[in-house]
Amino acid sequence: MGLFRRRQETLNEQLLREAGLDPAQSLGEPAASTEPRPEPEPDTEPPRQLYRPLAVDGVARVALGSKNWDAVAAVQAPALGGDRIEFTTLPNGDVIVSQESGDADLSPLAEALEQHVSPPYNATAVRQEGTLWGVGAKRIQVAEIPFPRGERIQLSRNGDEDEFRVDSEPSHEPVPPELERAGATVGESFYVEASRIDGDFWEVKVSPL
Repeated sequence: MGLFRRRQETLNEQLLREAGLDPAQSLGEPAASTEPRPEPEPDTEPPRQLYRPLAVDGVARVALGSKNWDAVAAVQAPALGGDRIEFTTLPNGDVIVSQESGDADLSPLAEALEQHVSPPYNATAVRQEGTLWGVGAKRIQVAEIPFPRGERIQLSRNGDEDEFRVDSEPSHEPVPPELERAGATVGESFYVEASRIDGDFWEVKVSPL
């Protein structure tokens, strides 16, 4: 999996973004004329924006599937290769790539999503047509757990009875306290499962028993 930190935008780019403008197209352009502009011809195609809401029917629904996304967006991203990208953002803004063709910067996808959702989240992007991508994000819970073994750890606690598993196999290793604390947020009896994202960062899912 790849790991990269998102590019820091300049002050001008931030001001343009907050104003709803596209920095890539707006920076360096001459100031708008004060002369009135003629009305466009009826058959003139309107300019395509970099980010716009993604329709949830037709091709977009088929491409992204029926998952209950917390945010969706359509993004023009000419630099991206392949037809599908999967990545996860951590609370500190780092992006962990789990599926991508090439190593292009994924910032356009993350920035479009983060107009509607904040890290951490899982994201899937699917090419729609040409350089247009549909991307959806689902919020997740992330914990930093220094547990070196396995890709999936599970703890079931029912009263005084605990069952700890590593990669679905019973384990007698000490239970990470971070896993116990995550489970305790829903009560004394719980099931908590953590899947490794990268290094000591895990996606955590908790449910009461």
